Amino acid sequence: MALLFGHPDQPFFIRQISRHAGTSAGTARRELETLAQVGLVDRSVSGNQVYFQANRASPVFSEIHALVAKTTGVFQILRSALAPLAKRTSVAFVYGSMARHEENVGSDVDLMMVGDVTLDEVLAQLAPVEQTIVRSINPTVYTASEFKSKLASGNHFLRAVLRGEKVLLLGDLDELGKVD
Repeated sequence: MALLFGHPDQPFFIRQISRHAGTSAGTARRELETLAQVGLVDRSVSGNQVYFQANRASPVFSEIHALVAKTTGVFQILRSALAPLAKRTSVAFVYGSMARHEENVGSDVDLMMVGDVTLDEVLAQLAPVEQTIVRSINPTVYTASEFKSKLASGNHFLRAVLRGEKVLLLGDLDELGKVD
């Protein structure tokens, strides 16, 4: 489920899924066929390969996609990667298409961090994550004073980001309120 709903626009063949899940191809096939029968995944055939992909038309797609993202998906991986910087970070959150759960196969991850961390430190923590999630990550890093100053001067970009959907990784809404 994490693989299929974590990359909903990408079809996977059974061996890819079984390797990712750490199970046999036969077990994966049985489970995937069941998921296809109830409409959670789409099944397609090309030559000898059978492919499975998350079914975006399923009435529960958005809920499963959001649950996977929050538990075993991108957001949890990012939280873990940024944990070493947590003590020096007031708030870190994802915004944009990923936060709105409207991403597609080419979407990147937009990340905002406010605290006493440098862009180089953040990039060092995120480099292995990009390979794991097969998406580029675009961090924007501000010190608390830079963030407050830009907001006070009416920075359009920051105001738009703050008005939009966000998935908090470090800190909480109260911390974000203290920073802005």
